[in-house]
Amino acid sequence: MADGWNDGGGPDEKLVERFLAGKLTGNDVRAVTLHSWRRCQEAGLTPGTVQPRLLGDLDFDCGVVRAARPVFERLRTVVGGTPVSMFLGDASGVMFLRNEGEPALSRTLDAVGAAPGFRFAEADMGTNAFGSALVERRIFQVTGNEHFAEELRGLTGVGAPIRHPLSGRVNGVISVVGPNDTANAEMMVLVRRSAAAVEQRLFEMAADRERALMEEFLRAPDGGAPTASTPFDLCRRDRLALEDAAVRLVAQGRAAVVKMVISDGRTATLVAQPINGSTAIAVKARFTDGQRARPNGGR
Repeated sequence: MADGWNDGGGPDEKLVERFLAGKLTGNDVRAVTLHSWRRCQEAGLTPGTVQPRLLGDLDFDCGVVRAARPVFERLRTVVGGTPVSMFLGDASGVMFLRNEGEPALSRTLDAVGAAPGFRFAEADMGTNAFGSALVERRIFQVTGNEHFAEELRGLTGVGAPIRHPLSGRVNGVISVVGPNDTANAEMMVLVRRSAAAVEQRLFEMAADRERALMEEFLRAPDGGAPTASTPFDLCRRDRLALEDAAVRLVAQGRAAVVKMVISDGRTATLVAQPINGSTAIAVKARFTDGQRARPNGGR
């Protein structure tokens, strides 16, 4: 599907049931929706029995939640009293934050388990904007009867994956949901802007962490007596992993710090720093026992 708003109104009622009965013909449904229905069918889901999973022992201070919390706080007054609600979830489809819209909509969402602590992944709830955006890894709109679950067909939702700006990995999802009769293209605008704001926060948090690691590295002693296991005695797997990390740091072309644990349990801190008077980048590795490997220079 194109990442623009779809004003089609969704397919006819009970089209999911016709699909499951093998009676779907013609171009009755969008291809991206049909692909999702097929995934639901292969997972053994049925429209009348799907339900979200309530999970315990969740980390409500994980990175994507910490990044999104100030964004959601700023948007609380924007969403409050309107016929939409906003959700934040992690990469597995667990809901962590919800901005409330109108009370009637909140009651509807509570009734279907669209609340923090529940997993609303496509594998649990069938085709829905929140979960299907994670599977498709792009903005995903689900309108009315495009929902696989019967209880969601009075709603329209738009979901957008949240990608970490440095790694490119999907860290979570934001979705905006409202009743079919009030859904409009502003929902698409809101979800795009919100996802971008959370991604910016993730970038800022990563930069803060790199600065802290750099300060820690610079405070550490520069030498240290050799031990029986020096960095030059690394196994081949660890050496390749460190070299790969060093290449990626050099490719960034800027000062940066990463940490990684090697197979013997030590932590290696890799620091990339520009070389004075040059455009080259030097990467040094410091290990938990204080040893430092040779610089790895590059452009």
